[in-house]
Amino acid sequence: MISQEELKAIFIEEATEIVEKLDVDIIRFEENSNDFELLNEIFRGVHTLKGNSNAFGFTRLGEFVHHFEDLLDYYRSTKERIEANNLELFVESVDVVKEVMGCELNSIKELPQSYTVCLENIKKLLDVKKNKIPAYTPQESPEVLKNLALEFDELPLFPDEDALEQSIKIHQAMQTEALNLYKITLTLDEDCYKRGFDHFIFLKIVGEQAKSLESFFSMKNIQTIEDFQSTQNSIDKVDIVALTPLVYGEIEEIFEFLFDHEYKITPIQAPPPPPQKEAEKEVETVCKSAANNNTETVSSTNANAPKSTIRIDTYKVDELFDSVGELVIAQNFIAQNREIRSIENETINRTIEVLSKITKKIQDRVMSLRMVAIKDTFEKMKRVVRDTSKKTGKEIHLIIQGEETEIDKTMIDSLSDPLIHIIRNAIDHGLESNTFEREKAGKNAEGIISLRAFHKSGNIVISVSDDGRGIDKERVLEKAIERGVLGENENLTDAQIFALIMQPGFSTAQTISDLSGRGVGLDVVKTSIEKLRGKIEIESKKGEGTTFSIILPLTLAIIDGMLVQVKEEIYIIPTLCVVESFRPEKEIVHAAKGKGEFVTLRKECIPIVRLSDVFNLDVAKSEPWESILVCVETEGGRIAIMIDELLGRQQVVIKTLGKSLARVREISGGAILGNGDIALILNVDALRPLGGS
Repeated sequence: MISQEELKAIFIEEATEIVEKLDVDIIRFEENSNDFELLNEIFRGVHTLKGNSNAFGFTRLGEFVHHFEDLLDYYRSTKERIEANNLELFVESVDVVKEVMGCELNSIKELPQSYTVCLENIKKLLDVKKNKIPAYTPQESPEVLKNLALEFDELPLFPDEDALEQSIKIHQAMQTEALNLYKITLTLDEDCYKRGFDHFIFLKIVGEQAKSLESFFSMKNIQTIEDFQSTQNSIDKVDIVALTPLVYGEIEEIFEFLFDHEYKITPIQAPPPPPQKEAEKEVETVCKSAANNNTETVSSTNANAPKSTIRIDTYKVDELFDSVGELVIAQNFIAQNREIRSIENETINRTIEVLSKITKKIQDRVMSLRMVAIKDTFEKMKRVVRDTSKKTGKEIHLIIQGEETEIDKTMIDSLSDPLIHIIRNAIDHGLESNTFEREKAGKNAEGIISLRAFHKSGNIVISVSDDGRGIDKERVLEKAIERGVLGENENLTDAQIFALIMQPGFSTAQTISDLSGRGVGLDVVKTSIEKLRGKIEIESKKGEGTTFSIILPLTLAIIDGMLVQVKEEIYIIPTLCVVESFRPEKEIVHAAKGKGEFVTLRKECIPIVRLSDVFNLDVAKSEPWESILVCVETEGGRIAIMIDELLGRQQVVIKTLGKSLARVREISGGAILGNGDIALILNVDALRPLGGS
């Protein structure tokens, strides 16, 4: 039996997901307030949150979302246009829901000040909306008619979708093999009375042969008493849920005198069996199909099967990931074992090939479990842009690209805060102060913020760009010299100058706001990204704008690598960095005093890096044209790594190194090879020689 604490943990997880989705959906709805499908989504989330909150005794949250639900229900029911100030109330309400949920979960007695204000505004708006058209009250017998009006006023003017779905579920539970369940929708024309039909005739006929019947009348188009015409039908829709022994053809005969567009009969299937029995049935079906060699039937069954998801603890996924890593190592050991490879047996060789394919497939599937699209994180940034835009009074257009780019789940959880800091900085500090300043610079009044994700050179890049005034290099240098960070005669590249703004407490802002200008934020961003083994690059042109690029490694535990050998040592170069490998001619190799060695490849001068020098290997010096050069792409350009031998390409499991080796920038990790040897994984960005071209 599930304990109360376990149930509470489930509630917290589900409620957190609902609130996160509400935060994204409410901004999307603010952008397109005519999207009533999205409004229905928001309503369903709030409705679920209300029920769960009250069930766990979170009455303060339950009370607020109850009234918020009523307001949402009014607009989704009437499909009335939502005014701009009321949209603002919707957004504020979601903020209050987040704050109150935090208070409830942390047992904080004091509610935020916005709770009472926002709740009162919701109640007032509901009162205004519901009472803007006074009810018709005749002069005769006012007391009796008043009570009758109040009684009918409690009824909804149209069917509640949730009530209809609930009715179907209740009738499904009553369904047996002898009884069929139908949802019948009547949309009779205005002249149906003149043709001798009305809704109650069909309700009576179906009800006579039904075990259970429930109807839902839509009354939203009913006319006032002044405009009422007894010969004209104003009921635009009636939904009927009927549990009856009649088959589909017999039900259809009841409505055969109506036009086709005036009715729709939808058979409702019986509820699915319990999961265990369903799984047994599916296994039995697959086994029978396999026995009959009917692969087409199996494919069809699987293709039409409904998709389902399950919740899994990330700790279990990590354990599975580590186990697959060990499996890859074991498979490599079998494939590379000299004794096994010396066995000339076709069956064994074929089995090893099959094992390799299966291992690769399992590896790919498990790797994909930890990969999630960055879309949800980008969607959250819409809210950040919207709120910052209102605080600064700047008109902003947000452009999002590459939201389907997938990134490791362990990394994506740590990206929200750095992105929020950068976006706020871009809006508050990057864009011009006002519309006049932008128009004077020949720009549109509306500032542009671009959020983009893409793959580059084996890394994932997330960039935030603005079309603002750019970074003032002279001002940055002046501030750096003033604070003693730089000497007056130091020569720095543009990238090095821009990087200074990420120093702790460094700020060039003239005024301090609650968004930026205190010298905090960008140094926090840098620290957060470095913890993910990533880095930040800044590009800026004065008067044109600035781009912050967060460059993150593919930190998955299994990578593709090119195995290379220098003397007796084996190293791994990430395959995504490799451009090509070649043995150079003597004529294209050059040496420059104090600059090192270079190779000319297709008119490009590429510096040569000797791994023997980088790692101080005791080897006799050889010439580049006697060795192999591996051309790789780095952040600063291409380099040619000089090696003795190429051993081939292999998928390896990354193993973290101890603290003593973690400081060696040229190494990003280690891997255990199939023969049990350890190989170091190279960080090619750190291999580029200083002063290289």
